[in-house]
Amino acid sequence: MGWVGAARLNLSGGFLGRPDGLPHATGRPVRTAAGVIGFAGLAWLLANLPLFWSAAAVAAGGGGLLLLRFPHLAWLGLALALPFASAVKRGPVSLADVMLGAAVLLWFVDGARKGRLRLNTGLLPSLFGVYLLALLLSFPKAIDLQEAVEGVIKWLQMLVTVLLIQEALTSRQVRWLVWGLLAGGVLQAMLGIYQFVFRIGPPNFLLLDRFMRAAGTFGQPNPFAGYLGLTLPVAVSLFLVSFGSMVGRPSTGLRQVLAGTVFYGGAAAVIGAGLGASWSRGGWLGAAAGVGVVVFLQGGPLVKGAALAGAGAVMLLGPLTYRYIPSSLTDRLSDLPAYLGTGMWEVVQQPVTDGNFSVIERLAHWIAALRMWEMSPWLGVGPGNYAAVYPQVRLDRWEDPLGHAHNTYLNVLAENGLIGIIAYLALWTGVVVWLICMRRRVILRSRKQVDGQFRSLSLGVAPMPSLAWTAAVLSGVMGVIVHLSVHHLFDNLFVQGIYLHVALWLGSAVALMRSEAADGAVA
Repeated sequence: MGWVGAARLNLSGGFLGRPDGLPHATGRPVRTAAGVIGFAGLAWLLANLPLFWSAAAVAAGGGGLLLLRFPHLAWLGLALALPFASAVKRGPVSLADVMLGAAVLLWFVDGARKGRLRLNTGLLPSLFGVYLLALLLSFPKAIDLQEAVEGVIKWLQMLVTVLLIQEALTSRQVRWLVWGLLAGGVLQAMLGIYQFVFRIGPPNFLLLDRFMRAAGTFGQPNPFAGYLGLTLPVAVSLFLVSFGSMVGRPSTGLRQVLAGTVFYGGAAAVIGAGLGASWSRGGWLGAAAGVGVVVFLQGGPLVKGAALAGAGAVMLLGPLTYRYIPSSLTDRLSDLPAYLGTGMWEVVQQPVTDGNFSVIERLAHWIAALRMWEMSPWLGVGPGNYAAVYPQVRLDRWEDPLGHAHNTYLNVLAENGLIGIIAYLALWTGVVVWLICMRRRVILRSRKQVDGQFRSLSLGVAPMPSLAWTAAVLSGVMGVIVHLSVHHLFDNLFVQGIYLHVALWLGSAVALMRSEAADGAVA
């Protein structure tokens, strides 16, 4: 099994198993009594509540029964509705948090009912656990305990998600989870395109007096672009492998493979268009890096050749055609070198104009993060406490802390110190190494199998070989991590539920590898 399932914690023994000496605890009398009470309560609600609330109660009851029967649907619903559910908040708790809690509770209830509660640990959960320990070490430094608790809970949610998906979902259900994540990205992208075309948004998002920067349900273009950029690589990867299957097997299952090609290609096109409508430079750079990695890993010689030819044409013809590129686009990209230079102090001391405002604002927050790190080099100022400490270290003219440093690496360094940044870099380096090793195992195994064997899928969306599909998902998730790493140079994407989106992708990869190992597909 390798790293997946390196250790198993069985929770079904002892008091968490089915109670001994209570033969009727889950028998017919209890079920009958529960049914009578439930129907009586429903009848009372229908008789006393207004029609709208009665209908809502019936729908909620039906949904609850459906989830009790099929608990894996809670994860699929979370994947599909995550960007919308994250926007619905009451205090610090969002609807996405509630949905995650419901999914965990359903896993526990279902496992206790079946006497099969267990957790399979491995490299990825262990790496998350190490980073959580680093956060706890810096916890005493926090001056805002609520923000510190929320910062730790965020990473705990990611750990729980990665741990439980492999237990809660079968390999077939993981495919539904992947489709749900892609569908959520398509819906969000369509909303963003609608905002872009019909100019839905605040006045400061206006572009060229004709369009509006897309923000989706996130309220800001950058997290919107980050969410789409963390979905696009998987769509592109699955499109490439599906297209390759269609070209290589024209006589076997052509209709099904064509449907998969259209589905994944259409999803990639819509998500890419939504990403473009965000007008986010960090999103564009992250997507270019993430999709580039996917093309390198999954593209055949023809695709790689076309990509290299396109890149070469841009480098050769770019200077000649520069004047024909819309000035709005060139202006948007022209100030990127300022982020990568070493003269931050010189830049922030320049007069602020509409053209350089965003650059100077970001660099001012980078300098503030470095000042925080100087206050506590080893442990930082505490998880989630960047905004709380910001007034002590801010530059003149920049009073708004913006919530984070707009550079995740500097933000981690400021909040968690050297110990935290080392654990953070080790976490994502370990994730990349694990993905590379698992993909290599899948590819080596697939070469030993006879080509042309398709696994039937209930939707008929991607009837390609199981190992090829798994390798494509692993490549796509690697592209997701690359996008995350690049985009984090300019922003922080661990906001508004996007961290759960990343955890769902990682959990899907772990679950697929566990299923392949259990089936004997991976040595």
